[in-house]
Formats: sequence, C-alpha cells, structure tokens
Amino acid sequence: MTTTHRNQRGFTLIELLIALVLLAFGMLTLARGMGRASQAGLEAFQRAQAMALAQEMSDRMNDNLRQAAQYVGDYVPGRTAEDCTGLPTLVARDACEWRNRLLGVDTLDNGSTIGAPMAARGCVISPAPNVYVVTVAWQGVLATAAPDSACGLNAFDQEANRRVFSTVLQVATLGV
Repeated sequence: MTTTHRNQRGFTLIELLIALVLLAFGMLTLARGMGRASQAGLEAFQRAQAMALAQEMSDRMNDNLRQAAQYVGDYVPGRTAEDCTGLPTLVARDACEWRNRLLGVDTLDNGSTIGAPMAARGCVISPAPNVYVVTVAWQGVLATAAPDSACGLNAFDQEANRRVFSTVLQVATLGV
C-alpha cells in the first residue's frame, strides 16, 4: 500500500495577524463614523429645539403686540424652574415661562431636563422700530465658525461651539 503526501497549505500566523490588524482598523473607522453621526444627530436635534423655542417667543410677542417692546432683553434661565404663577403682567409671565422652556423643564429624563438645547439662553433685540429679532443660543458639540449674533457671546466653553438660531418679527403699524 502506498501513501501519498499532499502539500496542504493553511494560513500562517503572520497572515492571520495581518488580517486581524486590517479588521481592527476597519472597525475603528466604523466606530469613528458612528460617533460623528451621533454628534451630528444631536446637533440637528438641538437646532430643532431652538427653532421651536424661538418661534414660541415670537408667537408670544405676536399675541401681545402692544407691549412687544417690553420683551426686549436677555433671557438666562436659572438652575431650577421658576414659579410663574401670580406674576403681575402678561410680559412677566411670558418671560418667566420662556426661561423655564429654555431650561427644558417640559421634558424630563430621570429627573434631568432635556426639553431644550444644552445651556440654552434667549435674546430679544429691536434693531429698528417695530422690528424684533428673537434668538436662542446654546452649547454645540462640534466646533464650527462662531456665529455673528451677540446672543450668548462668551457664555459657553468656546465660541466655536456656540450655536444660535434667530427669527425676525416685524410689527405692522397700520393706519399710522
């Protein structure tokens, strides 16, 4: 009986190590991409919240046009929600409620406020008669160019992370 030996070739240890290193680099690239996508998703979510908050204050002002000039100012929420009941004027109640909304008190997750962008603050300015700019500024997570608006200037960790969203309210002066 004759036996024949065939040349059998398998993977060497070096080939396996090279394959594992290539796989590891691929997985690291994938993880980095997922992290960036997560950050971009958070940025988009915060922008949507800021847009809703700015529109809310614009609507409040639009509902109280005779006192629109009294809304001009900076709105910086405290660490805890304010009690807005019993305030003497509609403008004072609107300001208090908007500061609470900027704090995010309407949406909680395990006791943490998550209903607003991070470290949100608001500004209302009047650059011209009967024209009001409502701005929401917040802390972004990805560095970009600093915005032109002065709302929240130097209030965050670095200017490249400051984000703003503004909307304009123009009050018609019919019959004047």
